[in-house]
Amino acid sequence: MAQNNMLLILFVSAIITSFLYLWVQITHMNSTCAQISSNYITKSVWNHSWSNQIFDNLYGWRLIGADMKEQARLHKISSIVAAWSENVVDNIPIVPSLSADRHLLVLSASASRVRYGMSVTFIMVFPTDVNRVLPKTNLGQPLSPTQLKLWCIFNDGSVTSAYSYDLNYFNDRVSLVDCPLSSFASDELWRHNRTLRVYLVSTTDMDRNIPILKAFVTVPQSALVQWHSSQQLLTLCTSPLHNKAHQLAQWIEFHRLVGFQKFVVYNSTDTNGYLSSVLSSYAQKYPNLVDVVQWNFSALALTDPITTRYFQLESLHDCLIRYGDQSEWLGALDLDEYIVPLPPYKTVLDYVNENFGQRAIGSINLWSQFYCTQSTATYTGIENDTSLLAIERFTVRAPTRFKSGREKYLYRPRFVQYLSIHHQVVGLPKQEPSKNHIMLAHYGFMNNLRALPGCDRVKLVKDTSIRDRFANRVHDAVRRLLT
Repeated sequence: MAQNNMLLILFVSAIITSFLYLWVQITHMNSTCAQISSNYITKSVWNHSWSNQIFDNLYGWRLIGADMKEQARLHKISSIVAAWSENVVDNIPIVPSLSADRHLLVLSASASRVRYGMSVTFIMVFPTDVNRVLPKTNLGQPLSPTQLKLWCIFNDGSVTSAYSYDLNYFNDRVSLVDCPLSSFASDELWRHNRTLRVYLVSTTDMDRNIPILKAFVTVPQSALVQWHSSQQLLTLCTSPLHNKAHQLAQWIEFHRLVGFQKFVVYNSTDTNGYLSSVLSSYAQKYPNLVDVVQWNFSALALTDPITTRYFQLESLHDCLIRYGDQSEWLGALDLDEYIVPLPPYKTVLDYVNENFGQRAIGSINLWSQFYCTQSTATYTGIENDTSLLAIERFTVRAPTRFKSGREKYLYRPRFVQYLSIHHQVVGLPKQEPSKNHIMLAHYGFMNNLRALPGCDRVKLVKDTSIRDRFANRVHDAVRRLLT
């Protein structure tokens, strides 16, 4: 009996000892795993499609980079960026600027909630044009961004991949680099309405371990409000203006009458101060109706290869990125171009809602109807009277609309990615509208006598319909604005 009791005691002791040993091992393992997990979780939160799923599942963060060496470099750079204060003197070029490696000439950086989810986009001069626009004393070593391994690092140290695209469409050329926004970056912009610091990093050069460029990104105040609105906002951006603001008020007031609710002025030159005066009137009478984007790169001494444009294609994409997520429809026009809804439609919004509704389309082409001068040599008295509206000065037109290269378009920002001046280039299909319902009136003779398509003086058609429908109301609107 005593022997049996002893055997029982030994058996129970062995079981207890085994459990104690197992408990110690499990406790040690959990402590080690917790320490490893803590070490990894406190690192920068990295996001990339080349994720190491094992690390992702075990430690809650994802590696970024093609290999361990690149991952280590990015981690080092992101740690440096995260440690920098907001006002740190880092000697990194700030957009607009030539990048520190002299490969990229970046004109703007903006954020969007409808472009590839949420992203920040760097808009830059096409590589073959870089040394054509820079002064001879400061030439770059241009490369396409598609030839570089680029990344974005945000001011908390989070990192995302950069995706590059070179657009080369006839004479329209531009390069774009898009980076998805990290959760931190998105919250900074739209939840907290703060300025976001974005650093562009290249791992192409193995000797460079700091960013090549820096941008301070904000979003328009109207975008913060409009995102939660059910209103279908129509927005018009101007082409870069060169002291042409004397035409701005009538252009805006006309387009307000036909349903546009937001205007964005790209200002390159205002030496006569007229633009400032007009914008001051709008700010007082109609707050938030007109925004201004300063589009002047004189500090860099840049010269556009096409002198009449002044980086127009770059401004077109800046408008798309900056204002696309608050606009159901968006367009970019010169001040001698007017979008005119034709009867029975009173506004452009009436027309697009009835004919295109909620259809997922990229854009609507608008064929140019040129309004001409009655003489090739000189203006008539009325045509030369700048106290009149453009729609009053020019009332003879070409017999048909021009359909080859001079059209403009309205587009749905959520469904297009890349644009040219006269067409969308990449996006959902574009549509041809009925010529009986909407047109683009083009007053190309407003500033100077020149040859325009279809303006054969023998075949000109007298047409006062736009003047008769809108002139009195536009005059009244301009008078209310300026008095």
